Amino acid sequence: MKIYITTDTHFDHANMIKYCGRPENFNEIIWKGLEQIKNNDILIHLGDFCIGNDVENHFHLRGLLLKCKKILVRGNHDRKSDSWYLKHGWDFVCEQFRNTYFGQDILFSHTPKPDSGYDINIHGHFHNQLPRLLKGEWAVDDEEKRNHYDLKALNPKSKLLALEETNYQPVNLEKFI
Repeated sequence: MKIYITTDTHFDHANMIKYCGRPENFNEIIWKGLEQIKNNDILIHLGDFCIGNDVENHFHLRGLLLKCKKILVRGNHDRKSDSWYLKHGWDFVCEQFRNTYFGQDILFSHTPKPDSGYDINIHGHFHNQLPRLLKGEWAVDDEEKRNHYDLKALNPKSKLLALEETNYQPVNLEKFI
């Protein structure tokens, strides 16, 4: 059994091409990468699964990863009820969760969280834009306001997972930490 992590897949969000420089076929690339996950593995998705075509994307997820365990840590775009996500293929849905893996106390969240005694906080949300955001270079009018709290929560234990930095592939948790 292996544990894989991914985040911010944003299936069917065409603006990801403009915002993050994703290739036009990023949906297909990400789905292809998810095919490596086997039946007894675990997938932890750190939020923002899709934007649009929710039923179709979740149907595809359920068919592709039928027997692996799927955990959804809600992102800012995951706005349906927990029961909706559970009925559409996820085995567990939460805002964040903390557990010990490979000797590390890990907090899994969509956005970074203040240090509460964990060893590592693995999060997504910033994509490949974090260096720009840390410099205070805002691309749109409300970007500073939207990211103020999340940027303040960053600390030395924060570990960003950005699909744009992993060739849009899920990452083996043991290798990531």
